[in-house]
Amino acid sequence: MILRLLCVFLLGFSIKNCVAKPERLNNYEVFQVMAPSDIEPSGLHLKDGKLYTVCDDASNIYQLTFNQGNTATAEIIQRLNVEKLSALNLDLEGITSVGDAFFVVSEAHHKLVRVLHDEVRWVPDLGGVYADAFEQGLFQINNAGLEAVTYLGNQTFLLSVEREPRGLIEVVFDGEFKNIIQQTNQVINDSEHVLSGVRKPDLTGLFYHDGVIYALHRNAYVIHELIKNSAGIYKEGKSWSYEHIVRHPDYVYQDMKFGHAEGLAVDDEYFYLIIDNNKNPSAKDPNNNRPLLIRAKRK
Repeated sequence: MILRLLCVFLLGFSIKNCVAKPERLNNYEVFQVMAPSDIEPSGLHLKDGKLYTVCDDASNIYQLTFNQGNTATAEIIQRLNVEKLSALNLDLEGITSVGDAFFVVSEAHHKLVRVLHDEVRWVPDLGGVYADAFEQGLFQINNAGLEAVTYLGNQTFLLSVEREPRGLIEVVFDGEFKNIIQQTNQVINDSEHVLSGVRKPDLTGLFYHDGVIYALHRNAYVIHELIKNSAGIYKEGKSWSYEHIVRHPDYVYQDMKFGHAEGLAVDDEYFYLIIDNNKNPSAKDPNNNRPLLIRAKRK
């Protein structure tokens, strides 16, 4: 804040010119994700020290385990019975947890799904966040819907809407997570981070840790804090860059028109990023189309 005030009042620059550059994540490891079949991981969650992901092309929950060397294994721990939801396709894009239950995001249905052991049900039971958010300017183009979720406590979830425009939906449920008590929608048309080419500001990952919300801005190759001001508006805060990792010759994919990172998790020591390369081959090895899992030291 002091830097911005100095720029505005002493140097006459705009606020955007004074944004601190993202901190570079230099201490990192990259793991190739091994799975029973080709997967497109699209969310990440950390629960009790274990990493979990979902995929937009399968109605499963996977546990990720680091192996010796540079691989990680994705093992199916839950197959969602979509028939119980009267659905054909969920298009899962995010995952979080509340107690023993997982909550996963269905982009196709603009809703959450509560998964507790073998039980699955829609959250909320009827309706969802779509109508109110659409009225406020979100969900304006096809295939740019709900992309991430994190639980904030007190029956409250924060959901991200992917792009054009990107945005946030804060939704409070009743005690049984059956009905929406309150919904707040925020359209975020711009970003403090410079984007190249046809890339638009986006939000593909969310994670709440130790009182701080972290967001994944895929098209800018950054993780940044989300800070809620006194008016209830979320703003971008401190940021960290991982561009040098995914553009490294060992890890870059053949198609880099858009960013690929789609899931974020955080603990006291690390940032974790899951990469959905949409089965696009590695630039280094055209026969390798595995996704990547990044573990980077936060400090």
